[in-house]
Amino acid sequence: MRADVINQNSGKFVDELTPETLLEWNYVTCAPPMMANVGLGDAAGAVGTGQVWGVSFPGPRGEVYPCYMTMVGAFTTTGLIPQVQGAIPIVDASATAVGFNIQLDHETTDNHGMELSIAGSSTVANDANKYVVGVHSGYIDASFHTQDWTDFDCVSIGFRKVQAHQSGHGAVLAAASGDPLYTDFATLGIQSADDVQMTTALNDGSGVFTDSGQAPADNHNHRFRVSIDSDGAVTYSHITSQIAGAGTLAAPSTVTAYSFDAGDTIVPYVTTLGNGTAAGTELLLKDIKVVREPSIPGHSRV
Repeated sequence: MRADVINQNSGKFVDELTPETLLEWNYVTCAPPMMANVGLGDAAGAVGTGQVWGVSFPGPRGEVYPCYMTMVGAFTTTGLIPQVQGAIPIVDASATAVGFNIQLDHETTDNHGMELSIAGSSTVANDANKYVVGVHSGYIDASFHTQDWTDFDCVSIGFRKVQAHQSGHGAVLAAASGDPLYTDFATLGIQSADDVQMTTALNDGSGVFTDSGQAPADNHNHRFRVSIDSDGAVTYSHITSQIAGAGTLAAPSTVTAYSFDAGDTIVPYVTTLGNGTAAGTELLLKDIKVVREPSIPGHSRV
């Protein structure tokens, strides 16, 4: 039995609620994300690196998108459980410091971050989140805000091949050198403090690190998009200092061509990592959307 919703005016199914839209959330138009209880029975509320938290994003039409967040570095008793912070405005502005705070434990712990897996596991893909190269196309698009981008070595989005979580991945992106640990991936974001960069790897080869020569603006939004064609070719675009989820995206000034191999099963993901000095700066996710075409038959998100 399907759970799809029919538009009462057109008599057709609401397409936005099919698995073609894997995630759609904006801090102004949607309810705050819901985090699973942390601490796992530990009264101190601390969890170790690699621990997974459930997080559900309510969509703009009442749908819910389940995701999970894997800790990079231990989350201590002083850590901040992700939550929407600030007074939500009627309309976003680039300089508005409000959103879903994913700073986590970076206020008191250096080199702390997370990996967000979209719509399901990134270790074993399922119909809710997998892209099969040669079949699917789509994108992941996210807008972030922080008062000081240099407090974060990695704020990155992209696609990677399905495999076990690697907690050291973000640190390699930040250093722009070393073994990136995932065998096949393509990312765009703030990689190394205050630099917009792309990093890729193919078939467990060496990481390819490309500096765009561009930088984000402190106290302003920065929006990133990584797109994948059905043939596996990846393209990148971004824009700074615009309303979250809005503005005209443009390709980075410098790019390196990359394509996943036909038949690869890949998933979208987000990676963050604070720098080597603990800082109280908030890292705010303001808008995120993940799309896959064609859709895979299944139930809606309602």
